[in-house]
Amino acid sequence: MEGSCCEQPQGETLVFTCAGAAYTGQLANRAGVQMIQQGAGRLFCMAAVAAGISDKLERARQGAARVVIDGCEDRCCRKVLEKAGLPVDVHVVVTDLGIEKQPSEPRLVLDTKRVVERAIEAIGAPRQAPGA
Repeated sequence: MEGSCCEQPQGETLVFTCAGAAYTGQLANRAGVQMIQQGAGRLFCMAAVAAGISDKLERARQGAARVVIDGCEDRCCRKVLEKAGLPVDVHVVVTDLGIEKQPSEPRLVLDTKRVVERAIEAIGAPRQAPGA
């Protein structure tokens, strides 16, 4: 499979997503899948990072950039990467885009498009050094 987490990611943009039970968690994951379909990165396994699987952690370190798409203000994906000692280069939080965690009328296609556009825009933006 193209974009598999098991291929060598050196020099590539890696995408880590929330896949929580809430609408925004599922939206975050769908956005990550759509990003790889558009060639904007390679989806990487959050569970392997959380489990501390050494070869996966090494592969994640070799990526050129790490994009995290969190579903909500809990920022679980970002926290997992930071706990593993992995830098987060781009961070998008779905609820920060005004998308409700439990919307009364979900708009999956339109909301996914918004998240993907924001993530791709952030990848192209100049990065600030931590603490800057």
